[in-house]
Amino acid sequence: MTPTFSGYGSLVEKAVILLLVGALGYASFKVVGPFITPFIWAVIIALSTWPYYLKVAVWFKGRRGVAATVLTCGMLLGFVLPVIYAFKSVVDQLPSLNRVTAELSALHPAEPPAWAAQVPLAGEKLEAAWRAGKLSFMLDREKLRPALMKGAGWLFQQGAGLVLATVQVILAVLMAGLLYAKGEKAEAVAERFVLRLGGPSALRALHVAGLTIRAVSLGVIGTALIQGILAGIGFILAGVPAPAILGLLSFLCAMLQIGTALVWIPTVVWLFHEGQDGWAVFTLVWSLFINIMDNFVKPYLIGKTSPLPFLLIFVGVIGGLLAWGFVGIFLGTTLLAAAYTLFFEWLERRETDAGETPGMNPAGPMLGK
Repeated sequence: MTPTFSGYGSLVEKAVILLLVGALGYASFKVVGPFITPFIWAVIIALSTWPYYLKVAVWFKGRRGVAATVLTCGMLLGFVLPVIYAFKSVVDQLPSLNRVTAELSALHPAEPPAWAAQVPLAGEKLEAAWRAGKLSFMLDREKLRPALMKGAGWLFQQGAGLVLATVQVILAVLMAGLLYAKGEKAEAVAERFVLRLGGPSALRALHVAGLTIRAVSLGVIGTALIQGILAGIGFILAGVPAPAILGLLSFLCAMLQIGTALVWIPTVVWLFHEGQDGWAVFTLVWSLFINIMDNFVKPYLIGKTSPLPFLLIFVGVIGGLLAWGFVGIFLGTTLLAAAYTLFFEWLERRETDAGETPGMNPAGPMLGK
């Protein structure tokens, strides 16, 4: 059958509409592109802290706008103040960096400095290699100056990246404040979308994903925050320089699942080197206690919130981190939660069709109570 002219016209019209819709979608993506990452973090923050927001709203007798403002300001202060203190600690260490640079420039290839022999475990070998001239290539001023300039440039670049990340976090917290005020409406839109897209199974997967995000934030980030705070308190008591920076590094190492040993082992060695044996032993015991605590606190917090197995969440955290960076901690677990739920939905349907008793697939409201 030969298509009529009206048929061609309808086909062209549909093609033009699809082209316009595609162009509109592309242009919209370009507009909102810079805000996608902060929005993802805003959703994560809102889902993770929603129960606390409801409690604050009860304190203010149901005035949710006031509760959202108070909680948002509290999170901003809780984030901004430690960052400002960490920056201040870095600035306070800049004079010593200049002094170290000047000392490096004044070093002589054949005359080791006094501190070379005092380096733990390798002091004698370092001093002997220095006197033998084996380290002279590292002390060449023509090579040392470009290396120092390159290191300064790298530090400046990392500092600029840190400032940009700080701005994104602040923007995410502000967006989370807006989501608090419109949380139920946003949840309804998300549920309508996934229900239209995949039916009841997709809706249950959305609910489990919301609970999983809360479990990861409470279990992984909450435990890391506790470890970072306790590590910082220990460093303050031991009189270690820049305890805020070391505490922040401990928090980051714990959150990235690589352990705080990368921070406290060099600190313990430094304390022993400084002759503060008592504080070194204290830091060692305190840090071991923090590391052991991780094995009990994290599974408890995750199991208290998420219906998923702890092993599945752990794999999602590590795999997501390796695949997408820090935000992958949540994306990996969310994707595995959705896949886990959809798999059991499919399995239950097969069992129902076969006349068997279906198993249980836990799911609850995405925001919770």
